[in-house]
Amino acid sequence: MKIMQITSGRGVGGATTHCLLLARELTQRGHQITLLCPPKSWIAERAVAEGFQVLQSELRRWPPDDLRSVADFIRQAGIELIHTHMSRAHSFGILLRWTTGVPCVATAHSRSVQLHWMFNDLVIAVSDTTRRFHESYNLVKPNRIVTIHNFADDRRISSQPGEVREDTRQSLNVDAGDFLIGTVGSVIPPKGQLYVVRALPRILAEVPRAKLLIVGELECESYVEQINREAEALGVSPHLLWAGRRNDVHRILPALDLSVLASLKENFPLVLLEAMAAAVPVVASDVGGVGECVEPGVTGLLVPPANSDALAAAIVSLAEDPQRRRAMGEAGQKRLFKCFSAESQIDGIEHALAEVVRRAHAA
Repeated sequence: MKIMQITSGRGVGGATTHCLLLARELTQRGHQITLLCPPKSWIAERAVAEGFQVLQSELRRWPPDDLRSVADFIRQAGIELIHTHMSRAHSFGILLRWTTGVPCVATAHSRSVQLHWMFNDLVIAVSDTTRRFHESYNLVKPNRIVTIHNFADDRRISSQPGEVREDTRQSLNVDAGDFLIGTVGSVIPPKGQLYVVRALPRILAEVPRAKLLIVGELECESYVEQINREAEALGVSPHLLWAGRRNDVHRILPALDLSVLASLKENFPLVLLEAMAAAVPVVASDVGGVGECVEPGVTGLLVPPANSDALAAAIVSLAEDPQRRRAMGEAGQKRLFKCFSAESQIDGIEHALAEVVRRAHAA
C-alpha cells in the first residue's frame, strides 16, 4: 500500500512516537510510507534522518494553499490511504478525503468532542475507553471503529545492556543506593507531576534515599514554577531532579527503580508500555485506558487520580519490597511482549488499513 501518515505534533509525544514507529514497521513489511508533518518538528527531523519521504506543512485549512498542494501530491504519487494522528491532522485528513476521494483512517490517541470523527472510513481507538467515548460523543458508528492497543519500541528498550543502568545513574548524579522514582511525560498539569512531589515527604519518611526524576518537555512554565515552589515549601527540593526533554528515554527507563504516572487523564500511555518493556514496575493513576495496560498487583499498582497519599503508600510498599518489584517488572515485560509489542500489534493495524483500501478499490 501507498500510505500517507499525517501528524500535527511538533514535539515528542505518544502520538508522534507511535506514528514514527508505525511508519517503520509498515515500511519493513513492504509498504510505501510518506510522512506529512509540521516543519522543524521532532518527527520531521527523525523521519528525514531515517530516510523516509517527508512532506512538511503547517496543515493550514484556510487559505487552502496547503490543502491543494498536498492533494496534488496525493494524486500524483498514487497514495491509496490517508492515516492521521492528532487533532489538526485529523481534520486536515478529512478535507483531503473529500478533495481527493482517497479513504482516511484516524487513530484516536485522545478523547475530545469533534465533528470530524464520524467522517472517517475507520477510526482506530488505542483503548476500549477511547472507543466507547467516540461512539457515544462523536457518533462514530460501531462498524467504523475498532480497538487496537498501541505498541512500544520493545526491541530498542528491552535490548539495552545491563551497564546502561549504571552509566545513566552516574550521568544523573544518582548513587547506586538511591531509590530512583521516574515520571516521564510533558510537564503540564494533566500529567500530575505535582501530586508525586506532594507525596515525597511521606515517601522520604520511609525511604530516605528516594529521589524523583522528572523527564519531559517543560511546556508550562507556571506549572514548573508551582512544582518548584511546593517542593521548596515541603523541604524536598534536594530530592527532585529535572531532566527536561530527553531523546534517550530508552536509556533513562532501565535506570529507574519505579516508573510513576500520576496523570489526571490518559487514553493508553506509551510511557507505561516503555517501562514494561524495560522490566520496570509501575505505579499509575487509574484513569482512562491505564487499566487496560497495567495489570493491578501483577505488573504494577493503580491508585486514584489526584491522591498523593495513595501514591505515597503504593510507592513505599514497592520500595520496601525489591523482590516484588522484580517480579512485577518481569511480569510487565512478558505482558508487553504478548500484548503490546510491535510483533503482537502490527498485524491488526496492517489488516485494518488494508481492508479500508480493499473496500475503496471495490467501490
